[in-house]
Amino acid sequence: MLIDGDEIYVRSGNYHGFLQDYRIYVKGADTEGSRIWIELSREGVFLEDAIVGEGGTFVYSNNSTEIFNLTVDTIYAGTDGVLVRFSPVYQYLNPRLPMPQNPETPPANSSENNSSVSPVPEHQVKGFDMPLFLLSIGVVFLVTGFFAERYKKK
Repeated sequence: MLIDGDEIYVRSGNYHGFLQDYRIYVKGADTEGSRIWIELSREGVFLEDAIVGEGGTFVYSNNSTEIFNLTVDTIYAGTDGVLVRFSPVYQYLNPRLPMPQNPETPPANSSENNSSVSPVPEHQVKGFDMPLFLLSIGVVFLVTGFFAERYKKK
């Protein structure tokens, strides 16, 4: 089992990527926002689609082997489309395909991250050294103060 009861959110017109290169697209919704059109593809090749309402289930099998089982938990309708919450979501290994290389990647802030390099905050430019910058500003103020004092004495 690759995904065991997780929940995912997909906005209409977008997709969610799964292991083994599967993608589930939310193609659209009816005018009331009570049913959605979803499509499953793999590597850009259409596999199956369905129209599913809240509480409905989308199941995809390949040669009598169940690969996906997704339940449409909630459809949030808005002015710019819908947001769909699928829960629970199950993905089973397709034995006819290669094994996924990285089934799960731990989050960057995970305690399992043993990297000795500290991550760069997302608001900081890569290669920019903040402590060195602050030290340089301090030196500029110190030198400016020194010359200002000498200028005052004359």
